[in-house]
Amino acid sequence: MTTDSKSINSADSTSSSSSVAATATAAKQTSGSQPGLASFLKAILSFTGDLSSLTCPSFLLNGISLLEYGAHWSDYPHVLAEITKAADSEERIKLVARWFVSTLYGSYNKRVAESNTGEKKPFNPILGEQFLASWDDPEYGETKFICEQVSHHPPVSAIYFENSKAGIYASGHFSQKSKFRNTTMKVVQEGRVTLRMKNSDEIYCLSLPDLDICSILTGKPFLEMSSTTYIRSSKGYTAEFQWYPKPYFYGEYHKFDGKIFRDSAAQFVPNGNDREQLYQLSGKWVAQSRVVNVKTGQDDVLFDVAAQPSADIIIKPLDEQSDLESRKVWNKVSEALASGNYDVASREKTAIEEEQRALRKQRAESNEKWEPSLFFWVDDADAEPAVKESYAYLYPAKDSIGTGCWVYKHSAHLAASSANSASASGTQTPSDAFSTAPSSVA
Repeated sequence: MTTDSKSINSADSTSSSSSVAATATAAKQTSGSQPGLASFLKAILSFTGDLSSLTCPSFLLNGISLLEYGAHWSDYPHVLAEITKAADSEERIKLVARWFVSTLYGSYNKRVAESNTGEKKPFNPILGEQFLASWDDPEYGETKFICEQVSHHPPVSAIYFENSKAGIYASGHFSQKSKFRNTTMKVVQEGRVTLRMKNSDEIYCLSLPDLDICSILTGKPFLEMSSTTYIRSSKGYTAEFQWYPKPYFYGEYHKFDGKIFRDSAAQFVPNGNDREQLYQLSGKWVAQSRVVNVKTGQDDVLFDVAAQPSADIIIKPLDEQSDLESRKVWNKVSEALASGNYDVASREKTAIEEEQRALRKQRAESNEKWEPSLFFWVDDADAEPAVKESYAYLYPAKDSIGTGCWVYKHSAHLAASSANSASASGTQTPSDAFSTAPSSVA
């Protein structure tokens, strides 16, 4: 694992590298000039640390916060909700795999597919920043999403989403570390997502794919996925996805294959003897993918991006948002970028960053520890047995999952365990917590 558990759950740590600060200062730009671009590219080509530490010129920003990317876990609310209709564990792991694949196009390709400029850099969220959203579905009702930036160095975003009508919900977090290799930026995604539902005691533990940002120097930047991703159920079912970046001279982009199998082993072993393969997966995560039943040979569509549009996201108007909500925080920068005024965008962005530095300095001087408003950290050692055992199974396969998770303070599984005391004392329910989340910010 490239970041230990102490750093990944750090709420308010600071960078100790003077070389990072020096390089970031050298890379700062306040206009869209070609010399500015050349200076920035020179900085990243010579930089050996985590590229998220570098300050990006304003003309390379896409105008939204990284927190908003987390909302793509709910792009297709009905696909998420339909997991709860599974008759048994074997069908349920297939539906979880379908839902996971449905989240990928919006997360890693849609911005490029709908843009003439290619992938650009999002804003680095400020500490405590929040993003709240929802989606409506005719059959399954409302799906709600909340995200909070729980650490700035290293940057860690915690997420929670829930459909109370279907009875399905998840907590998780993600953090990214990036390095430049040749003309490609390699991004290791650290973190996990833990999925639960009310009509089953089965829990699903998901790792995250690594990313390659391609064509940064030679054309329209875009994302490819790489490495392997896993979904592990607490009842012994596993989905394994292998992502294939296009080879340099031949082949196709965005391909993957995978398998779903039952495995009674306590820890993942490649091609282990305890496995029973159930399904074969293949296709393109930006288009159509298929699932084949190994026993019967039945071949079905797993997910097809073109078959249906993603649901419309609902975000409150700016005047109804709290001062820590993403679009309120970055509003002036986003407006300047949209109008092509990069000087103003850089000044507004710098003002936000300087305010955050002053707040960190103030907390350090007063020996004040910052704590997230909406999430808390749970080590795997202290987690419920089903979660502890499922992630322990994945440790040998994917060390980037870490050894713990950020959990939403009003997660449905916590509310269920204290339902009796809550009804007696008037404690918030998950729905209440969502409706009051903005006002809970200090």
